[in-house]
Amino acid sequence: MEWADWSRQGAVRQRHGYRAMVCVECGARRSRRRPRRPELVEIEADRGGPPVADADIRTIAARLLRRAGDGPEVRVRGVPGGLGGRGIGASLLEQHLEAFLRAGWIGLVWEISGTRRRLRGIRLRDPEALDECAHPGRRAARRAALAEARAAVASLSHPVATEVARLLDEAARDAWGPGLVRALAAVATHAETGDVLASRVFAARYLGDSKALGVLRPRLERLLGPLDGLGIRDGASATFVGGLGCMRAAVVRLDLASLRPFVGLAAESVAGDIEIEPPPGGVAVVENFAVFEACCRGEVSGLKDTLVVWAAGYPGRAVKAVIQAASRTRAAVRIWADLDLDGVRIVRLVAEWFSGAVEPFGMSP
Repeated sequence: MEWADWSRQGAVRQRHGYRAMVCVECGARRSRRRPRRPELVEIEADRGGPPVADADIRTIAARLLRRAGDGPEVRVRGVPGGLGGRGIGASLLEQHLEAFLRAGWIGLVWEISGTRRRLRGIRLRDPEALDECAHPGRRAARRAALAEARAAVASLSHPVATEVARLLDEAARDAWGPGLVRALAAVATHAETGDVLASRVFAARYLGDSKALGVLRPRLERLLGPLDGLGIRDGASATFVGGLGCMRAAVVRLDLASLRPFVGLAAESVAGDIEIEPPPGGVAVVENFAVFEACCRGEVSGLKDTLVVWAAGYPGRAVKAVIQAASRTRAAVRIWADLDLDGVRIVRLVAEWFSGAVEPFGMSP
């Protein structure tokens, strides 16, 4: 299809499309012996005043955007009743499309057959104006939430916070709703604190609604992985330690050898001022619970004479307190994490907390 130059009639301009015969071998156009008749006409208008936004106008604008998706055009055959929905007939729909046309928001492509015209396409010239018409204030709210979230995570150093900052920097301005953007920033802020919270407590503290996380959790986990590993869990928070050695927490001395295979302690007790008496094998930090239990039972060669702590994904404040207590005793610290990107980040995080060298264990590819 070849398009002629635009011609103008007042605020409206149009151009005609002609079918061109092209040789498939050499690409040369075949000359016409008789004048060609246009098959399509595209009509646009200068930007005029916006239409009066009523319920019908908003419905049509929203359906246009939905039908277009990420594309610039909606392909149709005739005036599509599906754009208007119940109570908006073809003639009324055509009037509203004409209002969008004169506002400069869309262009219309008509098929010409003799003296009749049939709508073939609707080109979106100003999707932002259509979106504002369909959902007033939504685009501005999305951009404001994105700006706030980027500012909130800019100074954070946790690996998950760094990943969230990258996602927010790469995100299109209108790709995510305000709720998801704020939830991403909340997860990053929570990870930085190292706290372990029940999911309802996290939602109430950071999102203002104890039930808000339920809707957002699937999308958050697609972006960041399981939230359990970030200290957002369905149950209460606890820290599990086992193996050999002794711990002194809350003025109570615990002989781990007498509490085999392991014991669970409230995170608040461990995160306080604690001391450890490590065995000769030092301290082992283990990400996976099944591996942690095997280590505590003495079933893992190389970690039998060791104080073992379960990291439960990214270690929180309680595990950090154990690692720093080990650092004060100059005990050796080994870490066994999954051999994936999160595992590497966990090793780096533990190394930042420990003043000596951290030795990876069981992580050979």
